[in-house]
Amino acid sequence: MTASLPKGKITAIVGPNGCGKSTFLKAINCMIPISGGAIDLFGRDVRSFSRKALSREIAFLTQSHDLPQDVPVADLVAMGRFPYRRLLSPLTKDDQAAIHRAIDAVGLRGYEKRAMQHLSGGEQQRAWLAVLLAQDASILLLDEPTTYLDVRHQLRILSLLREINETWGRTVVIVLHDMNQAYQYADEVLMMKDGTIVSTGAPQDVLTPDRLRRVFAIDAEVVRTKDGRPFIVPRDALPDGEA
Repeated sequence: MTASLPKGKITAIVGPNGCGKSTFLKAINCMIPISGGAIDLFGRDVRSFSRKALSREIAFLTQSHDLPQDVPVADLVAMGRFPYRRLLSPLTKDDQAAIHRAIDAVGLRGYEKRAMQHLSGGEQQRAWLAVLLAQDASILLLDEPTTYLDVRHQLRILSLLREINETWGRTVVIVLHDMNQAYQYADEVLMMKDGTIVSTGAPQDVLTPDRLRRVFAIDAEVVRTKDGRPFIVPRDALPDGEA
């Protein structure tokens, strides 16, 4: 499959469960081998980068995080500096500045010494976003960062990503299940089904009733709210074989 992710924009990847969204992100980050073709980053095959060099360009937030819950926020965020450090070397002034800047950006100033287990789900996810910012990569890949969060915290995370995109100039690629959130926050949408890319483009061009029927097997329409925003209204699930 062929796709181009626009620099400096937010691209949302949508598609049914098991269609390859997470695999696509992992391939971009060289976490899994690709069977053919190439993934180019700034004109170079990503496989030609060392792990540290690639990590200076791409930061990846996975769905699940395996880390002891007693880790303080500042220590967690410091992990984002690994591409710039030697083994067991102390944090430099540049490292410390990047860590504090990232913590401030996600609104967790004053939480530096607080253990992750004492943070709410939304605060924990913001701490993980700070790890990505401390990594100082130009491209942020996020695999379902709003999963398990209530609606308020989902919107806070997505608004924060928009702010990071606009203020820090980061390219953001995010896997989302909520298509209305993709409509609201993404500049571009990449729709997948069965391991292939069905469509890419502006949300209004990709998230159409016809494609929602063919890809998600749902009957839906796109309406406008009072302030003119598009909103997808699912009407019914289609019977098997009718998509």
